[in-house]
Amino acid sequence: MIFHLTFEQWLEYGKRQGYCSDQFCNTHDGMPMHENEELAWEDGNDPCAHVVRLGSYDDWDIGE
Repeated sequence: MIFHLTFEQWLEYGKRQGYCSDQFCNTHDGMPMHENEELAWEDGNDPCAHVVRLGSYDDWDIGE
């Protein structure tokens, strides 16, 4: 079965399913962390934050 979703619908679905956070500005707000990540940070660990920025081919100069 194929679903045709707009980007906004796809993103909202991901948020409802717990796959992604709300939008945030990493430049001005910093990246939100889960409580267990904050505790690890305070204990001297360095939890990784895997980030994917979304855009079109033109945005990233990938081109085909």
